[in-house]
Amino acid sequence: MKAGLFTILLRFNRFMANSIDLEKWVDFWEYFKGTPNQLASIQLLFESIPNSVKQLDSNWIQLYRKAESGTELTNPLQVKYFYQTDNGPEGWRQCQTSSIAMCLNFLKVPGITDDLDYLKIVEKYGDTTLQSSHQQALKSLNVPASFKTDGNKADLIKLIDSGRPVPMGILHHGPACSPSGGGHYITLIGYTATHAICHDPFGCLNCATGKWKSTDKLDGKLTAYLWQNLLPRWNLDNGYDDGWYWDIDQPKK
Repeated sequence: MKAGLFTILLRFNRFMANSIDLEKWVDFWEYFKGTPNQLASIQLLFESIPNSVKQLDSNWIQLYRKAESGTELTNPLQVKYFYQTDNGPEGWRQCQTSSIAMCLNFLKVPGITDDLDYLKIVEKYGDTTLQSSHQQALKSLNVPASFKTDGNKADLIKLIDSGRPVPMGILHHGPACSPSGGGHYITLIGYTATHAICHDPFGCLNCATGKWKSTDKLDGKLTAYLWQNLLPRWNLDNGYDDGWYWDIDQPKK
């Protein structure tokens, strides 16, 4: 009898050794990056799940979507959109100003209700295209900010996950495989495994070809750019990380 019980326990321990517990299950999703193998494995898992568990009113889906108490973070972040070309005759060259202003407005910086509010401050310190003008303007607003030129995709995702939009500079001319141009600023406000969710202050860019699809007032709002076409325009694959972006935090009290 004792030998039989021992055999059962031994088989159970072997079974458990080849299975995963809740902690290891959570680890799987911590390392999810949307790679082809990961997506294929998720499809296999999805196909093995009973239809009753896939219903939108399932308890686990309702709990997963429920906002955590004490937080209002979403993906994409609920950032107000500013359109650069309605700033005036020089609006066509004020993408950096409008992109940073979207971030400041989201972070509730006092006095910044739109991009014109921020533009007036920037112009006290120099031209809208210069990082030095923005550094001084942000300092005057008591906003901790740094301009970085060594960014990678993980840096962008980390900032979004912390609840901060990211003004980022890209090369918007030419095809994604060989981008060029004087540069353009957009504001990253969210992401998926395949797309960067952006507010583009000029309009909607065809990120594959480098040509504008449309440039009307709201065409750049919540624009989804494929990572595979956007990243080569930002981190230029020179053998090291070289993405340009602004790391902007909550204003000091």
